[in-house]
Parts: sequence; structure tokens; C-alpha cells
Amino acid sequence: MNKIKRIAVICSGGDSQGMNTCIKTIVNVCTVHNIEVYAFNRGYQGLIENDIIKLNNEMVENIGHLGGCFIKVARSKEFLEQEGKQKAFNNIYKNEIDGVILIGGNGSFHGALEFVKVGIPIIGIPGTIDNDLYYTDRTLGFDTAVNNAVKAIDNIKQTMLANSRGIVIRVMGRDCGAIALNVAVACNAHALSVKEVPKTIDQIIDDLKVCMNNGVESPLVILNDYIEYSVEDVQKAMEKHLRIETRGSTLGYIQRGGSPSVEDRLLATQFGLTAVELLINGKTDLAVGVRNRNIISLSLIHIWRCRRTLGCR
Repeated sequence: MNKIKRIAVICSGGDSQGMNTCIKTIVNVCTVHNIEVYAFNRGYQGLIENDIIKLNNEMVENIGHLGGCFIKVARSKEFLEQEGKQKAFNNIYKNEIDGVILIGGNGSFHGALEFVKVGIPIIGIPGTIDNDLYYTDRTLGFDTAVNNAVKAIDNIKQTMLANSRGIVIRVMGRDCGAIALNVAVACNAHALSVKEVPKTIDQIIDDLKVCMNNGVESPLVILNDYIEYSVEDVQKAMEKHLRIETRGSTLGYIQRGGSPSVEDRLLATQFGLTAVELLINGKTDLAVGVRNRNIISLSLIHIWRCRRTLGCR
């Protein structure tokens, strides 16, 4: 068993609900084991610039229920260059960090492979609302993002139904349709278009005609980020071909903000605890995840390339 004295936490890429819960857990667990915890603000960019702070229980006591990220996030172009990587690694050595816990998504995990190459112990925790990492059933923030979108759409549906209007909603998720699919099922959408199963506007109109012929008065269409045509394009087509007044909305960052759901808090707590325990036990270069409600860890080298296939969970 390796003696771990100092652990550093980095949050990279976009923020996701549950990151703060995870950070709090890491600090709490490390305190019990007399391990010092440091954080590099703003992900890899902060690591390059040595923007480091020491964390303690008092600092993180009241962050577990907050969205966003206490230690900030960023995407670093400089880390893509060899000079930037070397600066980052030098700061790990200079601050005598024994192990790194990285919270981020697919791109962040790719960056973690650079730590593996130079022998810096690192554990990855999946933090992305997109839920696009195949090896884990859930990533931090996904459940909250879906819930946020569902709540917003439920509210919109009430007023649209009162006016017998159609609805077109675009949700986040980049090139992964997981958010869109789960939202569509939860909100009883009548048409869905995502990267994995793209539909033309004509196909959407055909789907809606069937629904309206069966008594639907306020048809709902869900699109995800990847779809090239706009909300307005679908809205105009519905008004032209279905003769129904239609409103559209892009939900945007309302999905990324707000307090993490209970599921995301529980998952963040389990992920944080497991990551610390792995480092304490001399295990490294792993990504923590969950399958069938069991916490797992797999090799970072093998998991980062693969993206999730579409599925509603």
C-alpha cells in the first residue's frame, strides 16, 4: 500500500451538477485519513498556471447541494500542446502531489491519459450532463439535467395545451441523444430527432400527423444539440403542414444549473469515496463508474475512446 499524503482535485470541461458534492466527499474522506487535499482551479488551465488552493472541511461544508463548480472549470487549448502539458506536470511535482482525482467528461479523460504516460497516479470521475461515456450507466449531472428539462417542458406544455399550440424544444447533450431521449419519454413527446436516430423535418411532420389524427391537440417535438435544422425550421413546417400555431424554445443552460438531484448527490458521494480509496490502496489510472447500481473502476486507457450508444435509462 502506497502512502498518500497529498491529493489534488481537478474539474475539467463543462460543469455538471454533483461536482461540488464529489469535492466535499473527497475532502471529508481525506481528512479522516490525514491526507491533505489541494485543488487546481479552472481545470487543466489552472494546473498549467499553478492556480492551486488547499481545501479543508470548513471550506466545503456548505457546497454539496450547489450546482456549478466550487473550484471552477475550463477547457484548455494550452494543455493540448507539449509545452502546456510539461508545465502542468511540473506543477504536480513542485506541489508534491501524490495522486490526482479528475472530474470531467470524455475530453477530460483523454487528457488524463497524458498523466498515465508520465506515471502520475490519477483517478477519473465521470462528470458530464451528456451521459456519453459508455462504460458507466450514469455520469454526474445527467439525472439533474434531465429533471430540469422535464420540469421546464411540463410548465411549457400547460400553457401550450391551453391554447392548442404545438411545441418544439431543443435540449442539450451535444452529439449524444441521451438527454433528449429520456426527456422525450418522460414528457410523452410525439416526435424525437437525435444524432443516433436523426429524422428529417418531413419525417417529423409525418409522425405528428399520425398523432393529431388520433386526437393529440398540442404535439411536442424534442430535438437535441446535434440536429442541424433549427427549432424555427420545425416550427414553421408544423404551422404550414399541420395548420397549428406553434411555439419553440431552446432550453440551454437551465439544464446545467441548479442543485443536484438526490441521485446525483448519492452518486457523487460514492464516486468521491471510491476514488480516494483507490489511491490509498495504490490503485491508479482508473475511471470510476456505476453499472447496475454497483460502483466499478476500469482502466482509463481502455474507456475514453468509446461513447454511449443511445438508450433510455
